[in-house]
Amino acid sequence: MKIAFDLDGTLITGGYTFPTQRTYALLKACGVEALRKGTIDLMRYFQQQGEEVWIYTTSYRSTFYIRLLFGLHGIFVNGVVNQAVHNQRVKDRTDWPRCSKYPPAFGIDLLVDDQEGVKMEAERYGFRMIWIKPEQDDWTEKVIHEYRKLKKEQDKTSP
Repeated sequence: MKIAFDLDGTLITGGYTFPTQRTYALLKACGVEALRKGTIDLMRYFQQQGEEVWIYTTSYRSTFYIRLLFGLHGIFVNGVVNQAVHNQRVKDRTDWPRCSKYPPAFGIDLLVDDQEGVKMEAERYGFRMIWIKPEQDDWTEKVIHEYRKLKKEQDKTSP
């Protein structure tokens, strides 16, 4: 399964205030953004389950920077979709909706995002999304709970 995470407001503060992972002073000095508390353990959990961890953001941060950001925290990201990659993939497809994020275009099974607008797009266009609010302290538990529900559904439908 491919599980994608949004950045701003979900894993990176992006103007919100939530607890972040401990970041080394050298990384801070180099301008490396702090990750939301629980991010690293959650991503490791999914990797231990054999799942792919992706980033899907509407920002124009480079895919190199995003991979580096997580790599510096010991996380290998299987794929990155930034705004440029999203635009390139969906621009010529008339059979795909024009929305801010469309995970099925990248084979992504589950998206974790903080934006209510993306939640509405998920409902409208039929893709799986877990809506996490920036102020939500138990966000990792919610993601794992929803993931396990999805896995049970998939297990029931697979031969």
